[in-house]
Amino acid sequence: LSHFNTSQVTSMAYMFCLCSSLTSLDLSSFNTANVVAMTNMFRNSGSLRTVYVSSDWSTATVGYSLDMFLNDTNLVGGQGTTFDPSHIDKTYAHIDGGPSNPGYFTAAGTEAYAVYTPENTTLTFYYDTERDSRPGTTYDLNTGEHEPGWITDDTTDDVTQVVFDPSFANARPTTTYSWFFGMQNLQTIEGMEYLNTSEVTSMFRMFANSSSLTSLDLSHFNTSKVTNMAYMFYRCTGLTSLDLSSFNTTNVTDMSAMFYYCSNLTTIYASEGWSTEAVTNSTPMFNYATSLVGGKGTTYDVNHIDKTYAHIDGGASNPGYFTDKNAGLRGDVNGDGHVSIADVSALIDYLLSGETAPAGADCNLSGNVSIADVSALIDYLLSGQWP
Repeated sequence: LSHFNTSQVTSMAYMFCLCSSLTSLDLSSFNTANVVAMTNMFRNSGSLRTVYVSSDWSTATVGYSLDMFLNDTNLVGGQGTTFDPSHIDKTYAHIDGGPSNPGYFTAAGTEAYAVYTPENTTLTFYYDTERDSRPGTTYDLNTGEHEPGWITDDTTDDVTQVVFDPSFANARPTTTYSWFFGMQNLQTIEGMEYLNTSEVTSMFRMFANSSSLTSLDLSHFNTSKVTNMAYMFYRCTGLTSLDLSSFNTTNVTDMSAMFYYCSNLTTIYASEGWSTEAVTNSTPMFNYATSLVGGKGTTYDVNHIDKTYAHIDGGASNPGYFTDKNAGLRGDVNGDGHVSIADVSALIDYLLSGETAPAGADCNLSGNVSIADVSALIDYLLSGQWP
């Protein structure tokens, strides 16, 4: 409705009431200076997430706004304000100003986009109104299972750093399909906490072939709507551990080649949200992930490279390649997420002090912690395999 002239309109009551399939509205041309009635204007538009308005939007003359936003539970303002059932009249009917001035609307021109700056070989993600003023090459975010522009024009070959600007925390991308695919020179991803994945349905090939990445912080990922994780970490040969403890995979159907050729990956943390019940395609999920060790000591088995071992390790009776995040990594006595010589010192300190040691201190899986665990830990550090 970006061309509407509403300068003479006095009533917008019930205008979008029961428009249950709408997900966004562009009201950026609306001048509401003369509107007195907005009663039930957006009522029961339950799928509505984003409403764009400009500085011409005003509720100064509005005297009637009862139930303006009743049951609009998916509404999100431009600065992240979410639906509040105690504010369903005109109180929040303005551009979102964040916690100090919450609102349900988004400033016209606000969009999610990425910018590549060749000077520092950085790809930065933004969600704001400043796209036209930013130097560098700008890209729309891709949709569905289409490759993003920075992949199709080969910019991906030059990227050494990815940054998520704090503004991107308010964006809600629906796909991360191939976002970092083939970025073989990518070394760091900063601000990953500003990537909200709650609406993402496909993470296909998201980090595939990013062989220079040595660490990833995915501990906050919301994957409840994701159906495709195929090739997600394909040939990420620089990774040694992954924290997937926040992953909810109940809707994922495709995990084929998810960890294929992650040859240095030793530890994958998971929690109760991890499930492969819906997965119908999982070959070759772990092919050549030869360094993997489950939390109970299960090692890579060339005969089990599909989803069969894609669960928290239950030991000899229920072998798996994953480690229970809440139980702790075997041998990680000091809790830093890695097994090193520092854990030997920490284990000895626990034994000398008599304090209760963490679960990871039971290195020989005997059910208790003793001097024998020190020997088992040293053997592991020397050989790279648990005795």
